[in-house]
Amino acid sequence: MTLPTPLIVPIRDADVMFPLWPWSRGPLFRLTEDWSFSVWDGEDFDVFHIPKDYEFDKASVPSFFWGFPFNYTPDGLCTVPALEHDFLCDIATGGSDWLKRKLGGTLPKAPTYKTLHAHFYHRLIAYGTKPRKARVMWEGVRKFGPGSWIRPSTWTRK
Repeated sequence: MTLPTPLIVPIRDADVMFPLWPWSRGPLFRLTEDWSFSVWDGEDFDVFHIPKDYEFDKASVPSFFWGFPFNYTPDGLCTVPALEHDFLCDIATGGSDWLKRKLGGTLPKAPTYKTLHAHFYHRLIAYGTKPRKARVMWEGVRKFGPGSWIRPSTWTRK
């Protein structure tokens, strides 16, 4: 069974120093059609709608974790899970002005951080990421993403 995939286009390449300097700007992507998905919170499904033209970085993974030995790249099987996770983190952290305007001024109620990180893991598995790699990626967002004891700065659209 093939899962649906939204059309996503690159709009910014990574800075030249991105693989070497963790604070340089990474790549940026745009969703070219509306995308809907559901999140299981343990009791019920909540449906979320990501508007067309939503911009995201696919993953806020420091570049020194890319390739050997971690074997992470922000493309391929991780694309849809990263899109949905970025969107859920965006609404959980208050959303950008652009997103608030696109959603009519009101953001949907975000799932808990535990739920949104678990959703990321389950979507990675559903889209074909190997379980061990998905677990490492889940641990990364759980320990270093929004809602963790360390919260790295994230790109927001103005």
